[in-house]
Amino acid sequence: MVWHARIKTLVACAVAMLICGAGVTGDISKDFQKKEAEGFTGYHQDTCGFCYDAITDDREGFSAENITFDDAWFKGTDTFHPFEWWYFDAVFENNYSVEFHIDLAMVNGVGTVAPMVNIYRDGELISHEQRFLLPGAFDAHQEHRIILSGTTFLEGYVNATGCWIFNVSLHMGECGVDLRFASMTEGWKAKILNMWWWGVIQPKAQVTGHISFRGERMEVSGVGYHEHGWDATFPTVEGWYWGKVTGTTFTIIWTDVVRHPWKEYLMMVVNEDGGGYVNIPLEDITISMTNYTYNDGWKIPTSFRFTIENETIRADISAETVNIVHQISFGPFNYWRYHVHVQGTVTREGHMERIDSFQIMDLTRFW
Repeated sequence: MVWHARIKTLVACAVAMLICGAGVTGDISKDFQKKEAEGFTGYHQDTCGFCYDAITDDREGFSAENITFDDAWFKGTDTFHPFEWWYFDAVFENNYSVEFHIDLAMVNGVGTVAPMVNIYRDGELISHEQRFLLPGAFDAHQEHRIILSGTTFLEGYVNATGCWIFNVSLHMGECGVDLRFASMTEGWKAKILNMWWWGVIQPKAQVTGHISFRGERMEVSGVGYHEHGWDATFPTVEGWYWGKVTGTTFTIIWTDVVRHPWKEYLMMVVNEDGGGYVNIPLEDITISMTNYTYNDGWKIPTSFRFTIENETIRADISAETVNIVHQISFGPFNYWRYHVHVQGTVTREGHMERIDSFQIMDLTRFW
């Protein structure tokens, strides 16, 4: 009975963490000005300057490592690692964008499978669907294939040129996606503290296919991103920011994980189309956040700047908020999805590329 009680408690917590969409709110603008600060440390500096001045800022970094095609597929959950997920997003040429994912929260066949689809136009959420399914709806027994509720959700292969191809199909209510993600650069993975493996399967992918909403089926083409997280336990951090910068040939994936107000972990990885990835040393990275506003009582930034000062790579990038959706609001657990206008330059070995694109990023807070 004690063991079953622990499983039920674990699953209850998992469901709480996976409840999405109930707290969807409207837009915010980027006009509310606040003084410059950096990440979560900036929030604490702004609200308690005396305390902040007494604390030494402590930063560490993560490093990417090589990934295999098998890392894209189901790894399995257990008592100590009950979570696993697959996440996709894409920004299309017609000003539409999409984010969809499947979250697993289960132990020994007890728990839930939570698929979600979000469709946006000009950064505004126009269609949203989510389900909570029993574990039996999820089937990953076939190699390089995941089935959800009897229908293939994800299948993939490596083509003759070595390109990773993933076909994704997910339909719920008025939302649906039928998309092909073809890798444009090499993937990688990183261990995020001792909480989970973050597999960036496709840092940049060419995306083609169809999206469906409100009875309309639309052909789309654009650029996307695909990740898989596994061996995941309950987070032991205050929260994190995550985002990407996608140019004509360069892609930058970044994250800022805050363990507590004076301890953060930064990571930037640069990919080049048709090539590999480069870890940027911590001392060469700057991430700053400004123009804070209040969204449902939480103070969050709306302007971002990223710089890299490296022997071979230099970057100066700004990201201005176009729209924010408060996607999850469940007690202390909150999740915001941003659409941002990204501008700047990336230079590698004398080749400079100007960036001017719209991207998806997010902010997660647990307390």
